Amino acid sequence: MVIGYTVYAPMNYTNDAGEFVGFDTEFAKAVCEKLGVEPEFVEINWDTKEVELEAKKIDCIWNGFTITEEREENLDFSIPYILNKQVVVIRKADVEKYKDTASLAAANLVAETSSAGESAIKDDENLSKANYTAVAKQTDALLEVKSKAADAAVLDYTLANSMVG
Repeated sequence: MVIGYTVYAPMNYTNDAGEFVGFDTEFAKAVCEKLGVEPEFVEINWDTKEVELEAKKIDCIWNGFTITEEREENLDFSIPYILNKQVVVIRKADVEKYKDTASLAAANLVAETSSAGESAIKDDENLSKANYTAVAKQTDALLEVKSKAADAAVLDYTLANSMVG
């Protein structure tokens, strides 16, 4: 089974020993073992995930894929096994400056292209007013904030919690 993923700790990532691990990785391996098939993990561009599926370059996506009504019209989903949410990550030094989404309306925001974070920015009355830049990966969004290229990143709670606590 060809499994599409993006690097997304703690779900799919390479540890310090060079081993491909994570919750989704281990879960996928266990399901493949039960099915009697070998998993083949292929890193994909998150922006083209649905194209990869339609072109049959991958058999499934096993990686923080938010279920929406639009996606349910074209794709089949498993029963959700993780309830995630979107969070805003800022630098510790900016805690007093950014206390709520209204204070972020004039900020420089980043999120992964075609992600739930990007949708959260576009759908929020305040965040949608901010200067938004899309990046290739959620981890890139965190690097943008760390380097001060962006004021805040909108991304999955599970990743934010594992990367910045």
